[in-house]
Order: sequence, then C-alpha cells, then structure tokens
Amino acid sequence: MFFGKKKWDPRGKHCYVTGGSAGLGLGLAVLLAKRGAHVSIVARNQERLDKAMLELEAARQSPDQIIKAYSYSVDQAKEAEAALEAVCGAHGGRSPDALFLCAGKSRPGFFVEQTEESMQMCMQETYWAQAWSALAASKRMVRDGVKGKIVFVASVLGYFSIVGYSPYSPGKFAIRGLAEALQSEFVLYDIGIHICFPGTILSPGYVEENKVKPKITLKIEESDTGLNPEVIAGHLLRGVEKGQFHITYDFIGNVFRASTRGSSPGNNSLLDQVYSMIGAIALPIWRKDVDKQVRAHADEHHQHLASQGLLVSSGASK
Repeated sequence: MFFGKKKWDPRGKHCYVTGGSAGLGLGLAVLLAKRGAHVSIVARNQERLDKAMLELEAARQSPDQIIKAYSYSVDQAKEAEAALEAVCGAHGGRSPDALFLCAGKSRPGFFVEQTEESMQMCMQETYWAQAWSALAASKRMVRDGVKGKIVFVASVLGYFSIVGYSPYSPGKFAIRGLAEALQSEFVLYDIGIHICFPGTILSPGYVEENKVKPKITLKIEESDTGLNPEVIAGHLLRGVEKGQFHITYDFIGNVFRASTRGSSPGNNSLLDQVYSMIGAIALPIWRKDVDKQVRAHADEHHQHLASQGLLVSSGASK
C-alpha cells in the first residue's frame, strides 16, 4: 500500500493511438494530451482526424507537446508500417513510448449469413487492425531499446460470446491470445503488455453496429446501458498506470476476468478469488437464461432465414 511499484506516467512520453479519430481512441488521446503526453493519432477518415485535432489541441497542457494526426488504414501490414514510420518521423525516428491499439470495428450477424469475404473482413477489422501495428512497433521498440508499453483493446466478448457475435468475437479472442503470448515473451525486452476488455462503448461505431445487430442479440443486451468513451478511457489508463495485464473496470468484467483468466497475472489476489466464486455460481445461471432466450427466438429466426433464401422451410426447429 505504501511501498508499491511506482505508477506509469504518460507525461512527456510519446503515445501512439490507433483508431484515434473517434470513440475510445479519441477519448484516450484527449486524456493523454491532458496528462502532458506527446500524442500521435492514426485513423482512416481525414475529416474525422481534422475534428479530433481540434479537441486534442484544446487539451494540450504545453506548447512543447507534439500532437499530430495521420491518415492510414492500419488493418493492412504495409499501411501499419507506413503509419508508424510517419509517426516516428516527428520524434527523430524513435519508437513511441506507448502504443494504444484502439482501431477496430464490429459487424454483428448470424454465422450462416456470412461469406468468405465478410469473415475475412471481420478478422481484418478486429485482429489484424491491432496485430500489424503491434508487430511494426515491437520491432522498433526492441531495436531502439525502448522499454515501453503495448496496450491492446479487446472486448468483454474476448472472455465469452453469444448469438450474433460469431463474426466479431473470434478476432477479440485472437487479440487476447496474442497479448497472452507477448506478456510472457516481452519480459525479454522489459516491454509491458496490457489488454483492456471494455463492455459497451457509446460511440459512433456502436450506433452503426446496432443497425445490423440481430434482434435476439439486442434483446439479450437490452439491460446494458454502456459507458461513454471518455469514462472507459479513464479506466483503461488507470489500469495501465497500475501495471495491470488484464484491464477490467466493472463488476461484470471483473467476474468474467477472474473466472476465465487461466494463468494470466491477476489484479488483486483476494478480490479475484471473490469474483471467481461469484462467477462459478452466477455465470452458469446467466448462460442458461441466455440460451433460453435464444431458443424462444427460433421460429422468428427460421422465418428470417427463409426470407433470405437460406432455409427451404420456415418451420421451427425440433
């Protein structure tokens, strides 16, 4: 309590944020700027980047802070490498001190409605949108001897999944797997690895996501009020400052983390045991209720598939 490890401080450090033009990425970039960091944001949409820069400039604490925006599609390997090269150019070619990987997109839907193209796109927009930047940055960090941080953003759906998220959850589980491996491997370089598992983020992407989300998924999630990006950004940054590997910030996230973390480092040995015991009792009950709701949706779902030409008969399953 009194002699704990010194917290990480972003002040004066170069923080690189992908997906930084909106949502969690922008909320985090603004918070980092307010904390005195040099901030570089990367995203595809130049118009959004221009608007984001107005917020970042308003948040700067010193004229010495280097705050810049770049337009690249980081879900492509060459674009991710080019983005990092451009970002480092404003800092004498040196690697960023911290990488916050917020780029990503959710495209919910039923698995049987997916195509080869849509499945590949979903992995590109979830896993590769973070993995390529992590690869490029880690090479540079190791080369430059930067004992920095790489922060992945998964989702609470990287701990479990439900109907409607078959195109999305696999990428988030893959990000978790990558972070788990790097948390062990990057001890070799003294580079800290973190991964955040946010719940619903009330962002522009969430609005678009709900336009195509299956009705049954919306029904299961109807009690989820979500949080604003700025609130989640604060939780994420506090987790990084404390040195947490798996970053969760609410009761549900903590229960799933403690119940499914395997051999990952914990956050609090006593509380994690409490959360794990709660999960052992509550999660099977919750899952049983979810499955009950899914079964009750079968007739409507079969009618939907028939209307799409994916089912010969609209009769209910037996």
